[in-house]
Amino acid sequence: MRRLALTAAVTAALLAGCGNAARTANNPQTATPSPTPRARQVTVGQTVTLSGADDSGGAGRLRLAVKVKQVLPTATGHGAFQKPRKGERFVAVRFVLKNVGDTAYDDSPTYGANVVDTAGRTYDPTVAAVTAGPGFPKVVKLRQGQTASGYMVFAVPKKAKVVAVTYALNAGFAADRAEWRVP
Repeated sequence: MRRLALTAAVTAALLAGCGNAARTANNPQTATPSPTPRARQVTVGQTVTLSGADDSGGAGRLRLAVKVKQVLPTATGHGAFQKPRKGERFVAVRFVLKNVGDTAYDDSPTYGANVVDTAGRTYDPTVAAVTAGPGFPKVVKLRQGQTASGYMVFAVPKKAKVVAVTYALNAGFAADRAEWRVP
């Protein structure tokens, strides 16, 4: 039920053109302190096991081994219509997700990701494909032991320097989160 409500809310926000997934460099969020525990800080290339709630109504806990494998500070859009707005550029982040829990993962991984610039502004993924490689499908389903890999694309101001990538399960609402420092 909670998953259905979240899906409906996200869909309505996207249709209205103001959803988190549509956030771009023209309307970034400023990072604010959160009541949740601090993110585990690691460097790009390291794997972190994250936990989250099982939205399917099961008694298990989601557990994904998440790795930020690569951060491309400037990525090229795939096709003539895949271009950032004026004053922006695409940043592409390659994630690798592995289900290491006993509960199936069935969610959209893009809702839990952000990039952070030197000013502390956060940027949500945007809908774009890049030439660096494939992205994730809208919904990723992983049984125990299965792995998925893909790029998430973020539109950021051309002058912004991305210094971190953050991720949490359950559309970013899980208390267990990680932050990969970008060199």
